[in-house]
Amino acid sequence: MKLKINKKLTPILLVLILILILAFRLRFYNLGSNPPSPYWEEAAIGYDAYSILKTGKDFHGNSWPLIAFESFGDYKPSLYFYATVPSIAIFGLNTFAVRFPSLFFGSLTVLLIYLLAKQFFKTPIVALGSALLLAISPWHIQFSRAGFEANLGLFLVVLGAWLFLKGTKKKIWLFPAVLSWALSLYTYHANRIFIPLLGLTWGLYFFKTLIKKKSFSLISIFLFALLIFPLAIRLNTPEIKQRFLETSAFVTLEPIERSSQLITADGGGVIAGIVHHRAWQYSKIFLDHYFDHFNFNYLFVSGDSNPRHSTQLVGGLYLVQLPLLLASLYYLFKNKKYNLLPLLIWALLAPVPAALTKATPHALRSLGLVIPLAIISSYGAIELFKAKAIGKITIYLLSSILLFELSRYLYVYHHDYPRLHSFHWQTGYEEMIEFVATKKDDYDTIYITRELGRPSIYYWFYTKTNPKEVQALNNQVLKDQGEYLQFENIIFGQPDPQKPALVVVSESENSPGQLLKEIKNLNNQTIFKIYEQ
Repeated sequence: MKLKINKKLTPILLVLILILILAFRLRFYNLGSNPPSPYWEEAAIGYDAYSILKTGKDFHGNSWPLIAFESFGDYKPSLYFYATVPSIAIFGLNTFAVRFPSLFFGSLTVLLIYLLAKQFFKTPIVALGSALLLAISPWHIQFSRAGFEANLGLFLVVLGAWLFLKGTKKKIWLFPAVLSWALSLYTYHANRIFIPLLGLTWGLYFFKTLIKKKSFSLISIFLFALLIFPLAIRLNTPEIKQRFLETSAFVTLEPIERSSQLITADGGGVIAGIVHHRAWQYSKIFLDHYFDHFNFNYLFVSGDSNPRHSTQLVGGLYLVQLPLLLASLYYLFKNKKYNLLPLLIWALLAPVPAALTKATPHALRSLGLVIPLAIISSYGAIELFKAKAIGKITIYLLSSILLFELSRYLYVYHHDYPRLHSFHWQTGYEEMIEFVATKKDDYDTIYITRELGRPSIYYWFYTKTNPKEVQALNNQVLKDQGEYLQFENIIFGQPDPQKPALVVVSESENSPGQLLKEIKNLNNQTIFKIYEQ
């Protein structure tokens, strides 16, 4: 029996496989050592996943947390923790294991954007271009190479979007679509705002189609509500509220005070109250933060100002994508591509969760923006290529520029980035903890500074401390926002200068006694100093 092979499909499939191999390679290479060490949230995810694997409880002793892990009192959504459990079971408790789920689902998102783009375009070329642009995207690579929950969340968002579009044609796909979208709410905080907005607007756009599948549509809505019910009933608990209170741009009283000042200066009265109402002040905050995410420097030049979210030397998008995006918008209106409106809606909604928070622009909270921008850029490139003569020359030129930009980005990321920003990835903790662990039994008391953040979690992570020992102290030890201030003979905090001890301080701190060791980061800056006093 001979297998029938679609000869037209074979080259497309081959190109897609090559793109997926490239995506995996760019995300896999030196994953455990670049970024140069785990950020404290990665260490917390890793140790909590290790604790679940060994005991079925997080390190605070909570059994199988459903909504969020308490961690440092910031209640991180739970799904990435559970995705890390099998990774740690296979690879052990280490940096690579914590980052592997992000790598894995980030690479799969490249496949999903291909499938998603095919729902909008008859030709697979635009879909291949979308996959390629995401595969080499600095924005997406940055978050696929560290233990960021948002990256798993993005995978689920894109999976749900693809299944939803399939569901508008074949109703049975609506069920897995809402399942995927509901799970994304258990992965990252921003999705708890973005997904309801996307689902509502896409539902209205496809209303005529969905109403023909009324029973399936209603069951899907009910299923989504059922799946997020555990979240809904905890809206007023720390598991949900804490992160909002920490990050929201709207908990400040400044807009209210400003509104009152303007009303008073305007003589008071009804008109002044309406014109200077606090709502206008809050709206200004939101709009300023929203449009920050379309800033030229942010998108194309330097990226997010947080060094963990960007190399600082390359934008989230390649500069060459700017003419592609502009060309795409031109052809969208010229060719009346109204079927691409859902993509534009996605692009407009993606920055909304980030716009509600203090630090903007924020590449992590607006990560969903990378998907429509990749697809729209690809569409612009194909339309330019189809133009007569000059279009092909333009695309060849832009392709050469893209290759140069990609090469520059990879050099910056693997050569300059780990050295220039190792401090922001807490480099030095592993060496310091290894030294302390060898001296632990030689001293009655050891002090470790908290100036550089979260030393207790690094101690447990690098020494692979038995989680049962940590859990046993949960109700006895002093804490600061969920962080232990002591473990056995180690005190995490300021030393008592009168007490003989081993003391670990930061570069800016000093301690009396004999200096035993200095620990430097990759930029040859002193991070820790270890004294015997």
